[in-house]
Amino acid sequence: MTLRPLLLLPLLAIAACETQKKPLTGYDSPPPGILLGDTGAALQLWPILDLPPGDKNIEPQLNGQGTVTINSTFEGVFNYDYVSFPLKGWTGGSMEGLGWFPAGTYVVGLVDEDTGQSWGQSAPLPIPVSDPSGQLPAVIFAHFDDQVGSWYVDPTTQDSDPATDEITVTNLIHEDVVVQRCLVTAAGPTSCTSVGTVSPGADLLTVETLATSSSAGYQALFVQQASDTSQSYERDLVQGTGASGSSCQIERILVHGERPLPPGYGLTGYTGFAMSSCYGYASGPYIGNQATPAASGG
Repeated sequence: MTLRPLLLLPLLAIAACETQKKPLTGYDSPPPGILLGDTGAALQLWPILDLPPGDKNIEPQLNGQGTVTINSTFEGVFNYDYVSFPLKGWTGGSMEGLGWFPAGTYVVGLVDEDTGQSWGQSAPLPIPVSDPSGQLPAVIFAHFDDQVGSWYVDPTTQDSDPATDEITVTNLIHEDVVVQRCLVTAAGPTSCTSVGTVSPGADLLTVETLATSSSAGYQALFVQQASDTSQSYERDLVQGTGASGSSCQIERILVHGERPLPPGYGLTGYTGFAMSSCYGYASGPYIGNQATPAASGG
């Protein structure tokens, strides 16, 4: 039996749809930008932003270009899309990963995907091929109150001693910050000695030895507001892995003061007093049966 032409049209349309297999979202070929792969360089991004109300999609950029990833496949067709991070309100304490891309010198930026507003831009940074088993480089962005800036934590500049951590404390509040080193025991911190005072806008560098075990007590840095030492961040000086699961031998602690958590979070209360580029608001690696929460009740 011969099919009439009008009956053939629906069959041809179905066949055409099956051949194209378009993805439901994203792009079926790489859009303009830097295509991420499986090897090369990688970054940790720590955005400390105070975003306006509402959910935001923040897009990381390298030299002004978006970064493109293969999100998924749809019936055997690759699906490409730009990388973006869903963020809202106060974003301090959360780390975003970006990789892998060709090693080179990059200006790293954060841009609102919808409005194009910039939320941070670094200086040109030399980003080498990353060692997945070692510490990844990190870029920290601050954009809140009157603070706008970025900092690069480059593991290639660390010293050769794997038992030490080079820690820089950066003070972004408008009064002095004091740093002490204390012995932490079951009874609490004791035997404290002064490491130094950090003026507003200044840095303090200290090289600290990390203990291999905390069973008999351990040393910790206490970064505190000079006028009210209850405003404090504790950094436990114990060996362990950071937010990316790697060791931490070079680190920056940014003091921004406690901030109220905005509505919509699972927790209520306040953020930490300061944030580490290795551990966020946590005090360091997991110790025994205690873990440091990201926020405290208030």
